[in-house]
Amino acid sequence: MKILLPFLDPYGRRITDPQVSGGTERFCKLINDNFDVEVLQYEFETEYDYYKKTGADKVAIRRELTKRMQQEILNKAEECNADIIINNFAWSAFCGSIVSNSHIPVMNIEHCFYPFLSINNRFENLHKKGHSLFLVSDFQREWYDTKIKKYTKSKFLPFGIIRPSYCTKPDILDSEYDCGTIGRCDVGKAPFKLKHMTKHTDLKTLVITAMSSSTVFVKKTGANPDGHTRYYEKNKNWDNTVWDLKHDDVIKNISKCNTFFSTWNRETWGITAMEALSCGIPIILNSYRNGNHASEIIPASPSHYKKIPTNDKDALVSAIKSFENVDRKEIQEMTYEKHNQDAWKQHIKNAIDKTIETFKSHQNNLNTFIA
Repeated sequence: MKILLPFLDPYGRRITDPQVSGGTERFCKLINDNFDVEVLQYEFETEYDYYKKTGADKVAIRRELTKRMQQEILNKAEECNADIIINNFAWSAFCGSIVSNSHIPVMNIEHCFYPFLSINNRFENLHKKGHSLFLVSDFQREWYDTKIKKYTKSKFLPFGIIRPSYCTKPDILDSEYDCGTIGRCDVGKAPFKLKHMTKHTDLKTLVITAMSSSTVFVKKTGANPDGHTRYYEKNKNWDNTVWDLKHDDVIKNISKCNTFFSTWNRETWGITAMEALSCGIPIILNSYRNGNHASEIIPASPSHYKKIPTNDKDALVSAIKSFENVDRKEIQEMTYEKHNQDAWKQHIKNAIDKTIETFKSHQNNLNTFIA
């Protein structure tokens, strides 16, 4: 089974880079590590870069880049004799009309909350052509369903659900911090929420982070600072903060914490929460305004997590202090049983097989109709 995996990293990293930029990039890396994959690596060339290089009209640039990238996907799939294309990006450059006409089945996975409802039109076109659509949680599904019903006349599409990661059994290290978090330094993830919410307490906290790609772009080009860059400048000097670690070192550092705080209440699954649990660390979830959080499906036991009302400082402090004398080995073993590599690989293989089967059935029905 040959998989074509288009890959684009916002920091320009290779899929094999020991640093991981985010959840989507982590999933792509795991697919690459566990299956027979041909990676189509794109350089992160922004419209701004292309405009400076060519002077072309920005609308024309967007149209040209979109067409070019889609055609490259189809050409590469032909070249490597791919059985399936696994796409993890919602932009039209990856799942627009050219890709939807592929005679190779496309397994399209949306990992995020895409802000533009036009995404549903792209997904609808893929679905009509017999390709398959996946999200990573029912929490994410409900969010899209609500938005689409509220703002459009479209019908919500039949998305499957996949788990985006698995865990290993990292070393359980002695605790140095009462609580830690992991997240890039932007206004959505807001990792320094942990620092602000525990500022006037005796709790020792750790933030594991990295500059957002837009902040890197601002510093590289001298462009006007955006909200993410202002967030970085405001928070860059907190103590007990570590920056730009390799993935293995991220895990080692979070293993030094007694608890883990998921600061963003709109996670779509929460790979970092699972990685904390794999170190035997109970997690605290900053709930969404409806009282839910996507990551509450990850723990193997209700005793391994707590939800707090959105941004409730007192509730966070109380939750951190409530996890005393936990059996970290038990948390790790139960998490591993639920999220081990073998189970994940079979889960992904089933989704791949279903995608190919659905596409073949669609093609057969289409051929019968034409005949």
